[in-house]
Amino acid sequence: MSTLRRRAAGDALDVLSADHKAVMQLLAEFDELAAEEAGAAERQSLANRICQALTAHAIGTEDVFYPALRDALQDDDLIDDAEAEHDSLRALVEQIESLDARDERFDALVMMLGRAVARHAWQEEGVLFPRVRDTGLDLRRLGQRIARRRDEALVLLSAEAD
Repeated sequence: MSTLRRRAAGDALDVLSADHKAVMQLLAEFDELAAEEAGAAERQSLANRICQALTAHAIGTEDVFYPALRDALQDDDLIDDAEAEHDSLRALVEQIESLDARDERFDALVMMLGRAVARHAWQEEGVLFPRVRDTGLDLRRLGQRIARRRDEALVLLSAEAD
């Protein structure tokens, strides 16, 4: 849970970029475990952390960031595309969460999620974020709201997992 919380400082774009980086780091750790043929329990535990971090990030983004952008950018197609990417990521997370790490599809789905997250982060940071800088939004305040919402979601997700 603290992987994302430690990266809460900065404006909205810094917060979201740091979340992307934190999730990508967890996914890289998973790739290493899979390559080492680590035990199912260890891979399952890390995959659960990845899914929680990604879900909490998505909640902060969808509840706070995208609504603010929809008003500021006046470009519904761009936000719709970003939300559709989140829907695809959520579907992969749900598939992973429904499987046991001993299932032959498990590692492949986590790796597929990694590629999808990388593509989404590249798209968001390369296309959306530059446009956001020109909106006049209070990005520092928005970043605080995103981090707060994400952290609330992490607490709830962690409680559900226990």
